[in-house]
Amino acid sequence: MLDLRRMMLLSDLADLGSVTAVAEHRNITSSAVSQQLRVLESEIGAALFRRDGRTLGLTRSGQVLAEHVRRVLAAVDEAVSAVAETRGRVAGQVAIATFNMGVPTLAVPLMQRLRIEQPNLRVQVQQDTSAAALRLLRQGEVDVAITCRYDFVAPTSTGGLTSVPLLFEPFVLLASTQAQLRVRSHGLSALADGFWVTGPPGSGLDVAVTHACESAGFTPQIKHRLIGAQNICELAATEVASAIVPRLSVPSKLEGLIVEGLTLGGRTVSAVVRAGRQRDPNIAVILHSLQVIADQALDGKSTAPLDVAS
Repeated sequence: MLDLRRMMLLSDLADLGSVTAVAEHRNITSSAVSQQLRVLESEIGAALFRRDGRTLGLTRSGQVLAEHVRRVLAAVDEAVSAVAETRGRVAGQVAIATFNMGVPTLAVPLMQRLRIEQPNLRVQVQQDTSAAALRLLRQGEVDVAITCRYDFVAPTSTGGLTSVPLLFEPFVLLASTQAQLRVRSHGLSALADGFWVTGPPGSGLDVAVTHACESAGFTPQIKHRLIGAQNICELAATEVASAIVPRLSVPSKLEGLIVEGLTLGGRTVSAVVRAGRQRDPNIAVILHSLQVIADQALDGKSTAPLDVAS
């Protein structure tokens, strides 16, 4: 029988990409990780790893085993959840990792709501990218990941995870009052000669601007790059540059800069848990509360309910 702890190390390696990272995560030495992985390889009777420079990658056999390991770990989670179900009460601590806008939009309202409705349930929040939040979830560092996926970016693998879509957040254009009439008449191409503000290179917001502008027939002149959609909104408010941002990031005082009627794509915000954890009373309360908060977030402007995808 394969050792569960060794299988967890294999799963870590698939997610983290190096023995050193696995060792740091598990607080053991790199040599101990390597030794346990070699034992696992011997037990399974197939080559699981290949050396690629200084990193240790997975062979096809290793990838197949890693996917099955995730299912095994999901079954363990389901067993733990089933036991938790028997206690019949909501209490303890739930750790959540969320992307930037997930903090004010979902995490903070969640904590305010639970403080009143579930005083025995404590929520611990940390901010990170969606990709990092999923990695923390797989590694057992957090219980729930709040993520966003842009509709023009290929989805990442969610093997062993269950994703619960909360809302679809459309992108909107922020443009100066002088430019808005031109945009309404000629579309986004009216801003071909103007400057833009967006996120760091390669970020979701950067890709959103590039995708929208190139679809309109031009390459955007990106003059300013900031971290955080709210900061981008504030700079766009000076009317020195246009911006494409998620609707929920626009504060009410700046809604006059929104150019209505444009289809610019958007992003789906989801709550992700390890498969099998939904039965845990604590997790069930978190997911239900997040859905209620998300349903109210766009004040009736969100799209129709989304299907749950595993």
